[in-house]
Amino acid sequence: MTRQPASAADHFALTQLLTETAWRIDHGRADTVWELFTEDGEMRPGGTALRGRDAIRGWGGERPATRTRHVHTNTRFTLTGDDRSEGVCVLTVYMDDGTGGTTPFAVTEETGRYVGTEGGWRFASRVTEVLFGGPNAQAGQGS
Repeated sequence: MTRQPASAADHFALTQLLTETAWRIDHGRADTVWELFTEDGEMRPGGTALRGRDAIRGWGGERPATRTRHVHTNTRFTLTGDDRSEGVCVLTVYMDDGTGGTTPFAVTEETGRYVGTEGGWRFASRVTEVLFGGPNAQAGQGS
């Protein structure tokens, strides 16, 4: 299948997946992010490869309880086959640093591969690359 831009419906559904992930992380539910991945899904926050739902669940359970907001923009999705898609977006992460500042913690580019399932789109992989960020972002705390 030739790569096609995702339909409006698929684009919306894939954007909802990104939004749900951000909401869970931002509202103290990072321990449930694994549910949004395929069984063998992979996540790379800050360069560390987490393979499979158990590893992603462990990451979510150990993630520090910090006040964050994840903002996805510039989303672009293409269909790569039946029930398969790839996408890229810019993710800006804001974090409470205790000073009341509003400077972004990190600006990243996320690339993803997605699989359509009976339960909707799921991540097959999600890779976060820091484009701009402070020393904590470079230390691999990731999204």
